[in-house]
Amino acid sequence: MIRSSLLLLSGFFFAFCMSPINHTETPVFPDVPTTWFSKELDSLNQLPRFKQASSYEQSIVLLENKNKLLPIGNLDLKCSHVSIGGNPTAFHNGLQRYISPDQYLRPFIHTEELKEWMKTAGHDLVILSIHASKNTQIDSIQAALFHEIPHHSKVILCIFGDSDILSKIPTKRFDAIIWAKENHEIAQERVSQLIFGSIGASAHLKQRIQTLDQEFAKDLTLTTVPNGRLKFSSPEEIGLDSKKLKAIDDIALDGIEKGAYPGCQIVVAVKDQIIWRKCYGKQSYDSKASAVHENDVYDIASVTKIAASTLLAMHLQSKGKYDLDKKLRDYIPEVTGDGPFGNILIRDMMAHQAGLTPWIPFYKRTLQNGTWNPSIYSTSKKAGFERQVAEGLYINNSYADSMYAQILKSTLGPKKYEYSDLCYYFTQKILEKQIGQTQNVYLEEHIYRPMGLRYMRYLPLNHFDKLHIVPTENDQAFRKQLLHGYVHDPGAAMLGGVAGHAGIFANATDLASIMQLFLNKGKYAGMEFFSEEVCQEYTKQQFPGNRRGAGFDRPNASGGGTCDELASSQSFGHSGFTGTLAWADPKNKVIFIFLSNRVNPSQDNWKIRDMNIRTNIQHVIYQALQ
Repeated sequence: MIRSSLLLLSGFFFAFCMSPINHTETPVFPDVPTTWFSKELDSLNQLPRFKQASSYEQSIVLLENKNKLLPIGNLDLKCSHVSIGGNPTAFHNGLQRYISPDQYLRPFIHTEELKEWMKTAGHDLVILSIHASKNTQIDSIQAALFHEIPHHSKVILCIFGDSDILSKIPTKRFDAIIWAKENHEIAQERVSQLIFGSIGASAHLKQRIQTLDQEFAKDLTLTTVPNGRLKFSSPEEIGLDSKKLKAIDDIALDGIEKGAYPGCQIVVAVKDQIIWRKCYGKQSYDSKASAVHENDVYDIASVTKIAASTLLAMHLQSKGKYDLDKKLRDYIPEVTGDGPFGNILIRDMMAHQAGLTPWIPFYKRTLQNGTWNPSIYSTSKKAGFERQVAEGLYINNSYADSMYAQILKSTLGPKKYEYSDLCYYFTQKILEKQIGQTQNVYLEEHIYRPMGLRYMRYLPLNHFDKLHIVPTENDQAFRKQLLHGYVHDPGAAMLGGVAGHAGIFANATDLASIMQLFLNKGKYAGMEFFSEEVCQEYTKQQFPGNRRGAGFDRPNASGGGTCDELASSQSFGHSGFTGTLAWADPKNKVIFIFLSNRVNPSQDNWKIRDMNIRTNIQHVIYQALQ
């Protein structure tokens, strides 16, 4: 996960609630009213919420932006949030969408204690928010606070409330200053989006503001533009009626009621804005199971092919380290040898028309009378058995070579479209040879963390609390246990959980960000991960009579297929065996993410397919757009 900590300091009420000791001293940071209702703002609050959101967003003023710090792009950083005053909850929650949700909560009552923290904290970015109104007694906030912020940190000051509060503050120290006129939850939420580039700043200053050490002139206008991150919005803000999307709830809940899956996550983004982000049901059918939450991660199965392997291939091709028009022997002759597999064209393979066998049940050869072969498996981690397959089960490190030997002994069929997982056993070998490390490590360091994706990882137990990992199948055929935190696909499990075709666990929001990266043609948050030309090359149809792109699924020639019939012919994405779907439509600027664990407790449950749940929900989205 991103190495971040959020320090939340609030006022009198918060300090006494959190502290195990009854303090009697006057707090350094007094609580302040949540909102200052001027006549103008009082009228604003009478408007429908989506109009309020637009008005608050348009009124945010950017007073300072040294060296164009804002918007923040690369999120592979250490960040803290210090808040002064009352009710910073909406702002804090908004920040959690982008930076680590880990909170360091401590009731800092004594100024010296706060100053000591400031001296020792090793943060790249400090966000200081003051939640104030005309009644705030800024004099009670010791000026030392503003001078104790570490000078090695970039510091953003966010003011929520009347501009008079700025007159009490020395502001030259800050790298960026944002002023929202009211300490309202919508204002807080939109400022959090502005910091990280989901929205831009455009308002000008309608009055002169004098701080302790500088002046901001009337009509000052500093602007920023969105950097490619998805905006958190509502249907009405893009002109849609929420009632037309209500059928999404009905279809999702009907699937739960009829036993298609115990729960699911759904994210819909239109025109670069997330307009629907909901969780339904529970993690499993167990009566004590937790309700699904936004930060729970699902095994996305074959969606790994685009969210990890194809993404990495596009990234490397943009660097000249991978080429669809080369053959396997050009990259991994040590794997393919001199046989026919070496002549496989990578473009053919990634479009699933290289003649590869669809699937090999590798695990069956490792069982003796239904039990694990002791020469292949160990129930404890030891030398030579470091690759974990499931809880209490480790595989011989060298058995991966036997799996590739089985692939090379299989028969190559004719060059026609036939979906095969085996393609990505080879891409993994190529990609990892090119990067010189495992693809899970490279993806995390070079793509996921910079993008701010905290809920997309291989080997989820290394990154997430098990309570937030959704369980999949009760696998009695191979691993003899409920799979919880271990990849469902048996082949990927036998490779240790990191594979080209499966292994990624993610939540719907982070997966939507990956699809947005594809719609942005390689650019995201001011960074470029692959070129526009490479994106077009991979997402287009590769061969006549074969709907596939390079790694991507696409609609049938007549429309529909894996996606709804109303999705454009330019759309692309992928589905997953566990009950997942990620789809992007560049023509209509639509992203649709559906995550479920339909294989819980049994993979033989195909109600999600038979009921057309994923495509029916997609249909509702397109109908609303029409």
